[in-house]
Amino acid sequence: MRLANQIAIITGAGSGIGRATALRFAAEGARVAVNDINDAGGRETVRRIQASGGECFFAQADVTRHEEVTKMVDATVEAYGPPGILVNVAICSRESIEENAWTPNIEVGMHGTWRCMQVVLPNMKARGSGSIVNISSVNALMGFGNTHVYSGVKAGIIGLSRSLAGEVGKHGIRVNCICPGTIVTEIWQPLIEEDPNLVNRLKALYPLGRLGRPEDVANAALFLASDESSFATGAVFVIDGGLTAAQLGFPVFQEES
Repeated sequence: MRLANQIAIITGAGSGIGRATALRFAAEGARVAVNDINDAGGRETVRRIQASGGECFFAQADVTRHEEVTKMVDATVEAYGPPGILVNVAICSRESIEENAWTPNIEVGMHGTWRCMQVVLPNMKARGSGSIVNISSVNALMGFGNTHVYSGVKAGIIGLSRSLAGEVGKHGIRVNCICPGTIVTEIWQPLIEEDPNLVNRLKALYPLGRLGRPEDVANAALFLASDESSFATGAVFVIDGGLTAAQLGFPVFQEES
């Protein structure tokens, strides 16, 4: 197993990319602290992991509150030992993203990521190793619609990760980012219900001809969390089906094939 004997904290693990990552890591032998602010979602992830024979517990915490993040990390240490893996997935609500609401975007996306890293780093430094994986977005790399604050926060996560990687590398700690494209998670369901053709229109923009699945990002996170990526730090991994490599929505010189 690729994460045997590893201890991981995954924020935002009550749904979507976070849940898929928690399930994938547990299947590869990690003991997982499943974090989410949503009790029902977090406990459902725990149920699925345990039903598959994995080891985990629900670490409910609001990443915008330092004292709750501290309790989450302390609970992980008490249950399993010092965590060697942190995956920051938590984001604010879809409504806050669409409304360009500064406070929730910054507090969850930027400050939350920073808080979790700062609280977990002493444990990683003490053990002399660690892998932090921060989930950014293709919105950090190019504009999509009018979600400007979300895009700015996701770009900030890249800068934060790369800068911190330079500081903590001497302790054997790696910090990397993943920039997913459109990943079909629960957050998309209301939009798809309102516009059943939305998925087909979005798929047309992707060279691979499909949208992403949470498992696509979880697999990349697994690589970055494992020793297989031991020489990767401060890197930005774009998992977007080719969206930012070739803009298929720009048809001027395209020929049908």
